[in-house]
Amino acid sequence: MRVLPLGIAVVTAVSGLALAGAPGSLLDPDDRALAKILLVAGTVLFLVGGVALTRLLAGDIDRRFDQRGLQAAGSIVKIVVTVVGYVLVALTALGLMAVPVQQLLLGGAITGVVVGIAAQQTLANVFAGLVVLFVRPFKVGDTIEVRSGALNGPFTGRVIALGLTYVTLSTEDGTLLLPNSGVLASGLTVNLPSSASV
Repeated sequence: MRVLPLGIAVVTAVSGLALAGAPGSLLDPDDRALAKILLVAGTVLFLVGGVALTRLLAGDIDRRFDQRGLQAAGSIVKIVVTVVGYVLVALTALGLMAVPVQQLLLGGAITGVVVGIAAQQTLANVFAGLVVLFVRPFKVGDTIEVRSGALNGPFTGRVIALGLTYVTLSTEDGTLLLPNSGVLASGLTVNLPSSASV
């Protein structure tokens, strides 16, 4: 990770927090205009530092995954780190400005439950895809047999792509996309002899 930009981002965020917290502790209580200016300036400084820090961390994580050949997993982890970082920065900034965030958190929790229920199958495939990418029960180029009643199998083919939602096989009948959750729930034979390969 680049140390200088990281240091600048951390110093900016911490300075913003200190500046935003100064009005209540250092200033004359009668000087409200200066207190408001310092509060807004500190919050803006914190936002700039927090966003920069989030982007630096997410980019560094993505590069580390790319170096290990896990581009798809790196992309999803980068998105998760970015979203979580931005939400934390935004909630902290709102807290500095004394904006009540309880209703926002409650609304976000309810929305999360509704979206989670609606996207249950898609999320199952994404999480199964992360398991396939991290655990690597098979890799691109392996010849596998997937035995599953749920997928109407068995399917035999060479793995040509691993994604977050599907495993792509090259079979005698063409290209086949199998959902990751179905593949993980199936019996697998990996690295079949060359006579069984496609």
